[in-house]
Amino acid sequence: MVSWFGRKRKEQPATPELEAARPRVNFTAAARQQLELVLAGQPQPAALRILVKNPGSGSPQYDMALEPADTQVAGDVLVDAGGLRVVVDARSLGEIDGATVDFRDDPLQPGFLVEAPRVEAPGIPDAFDVGGPLAAHVQSVIEHHVNPGIAAHGGRAQLVGVKDDVVYVALGGGCQGCSMASVTLKQGIEQILKQAIPSIRSVVDATDHAHGHNPFYSADKAGESPFHQAAKA
Repeated sequence: MVSWFGRKRKEQPATPELEAARPRVNFTAAARQQLELVLAGQPQPAALRILVKNPGSGSPQYDMALEPADTQVAGDVLVDAGGLRVVVDARSLGEIDGATVDFRDDPLQPGFLVEAPRVEAPGIPDAFDVGGPLAAHVQSVIEHHVNPGIAAHGGRAQLVGVKDDVVYVALGGGCQGCSMASVTLKQGIEQILKQAIPSIRSVVDATDHAHGHNPFYSADKAGESPFHQAAKA
């Protein structure tokens, strides 16, 4: 552990209540070891800033930078990172609180990777609207605009039901158990449904992915969701 992280600062003494409320960033052992090496090599004490380049705009795109340890602007929050000095701006905080930083020692693509906080999946209601006008409209959009796009890649979507303007969908075929299923759902199915039916608030994956097998887009096949948009350089 780099010794300067433990220096005293003029701030309110920590209490159990304050510690529980403080935002947190998790570091894997590999990330912590690498970051400590980087920070120890700095000529002056430094802090790590983690930020979101597109806060509130879909899947967060993270960035990281080193800066002098005493640099802190209005709105900055010092997060709990197990002794490491990590700073987050207020706009990025909601998508960084609970995130995990990893380090991949890959000769072809080494570097730090920030994984978004895990979000508890919404509970699946016991009862749905499956026969009303909204459900019929959703079913039509799925059949005519969603399934043709994923059928060529071995997948299919089935409407489970609608409740409170939230659509519940089960994915089958190559999409069941697929590591890219969340991309297919959020970047594809949800966007198509919202465009066709503006009253739709969100789309929830009601798939039992644990029983999927040999998914078409599995990571070891270097596959992608048919709705995945590659990042622009």
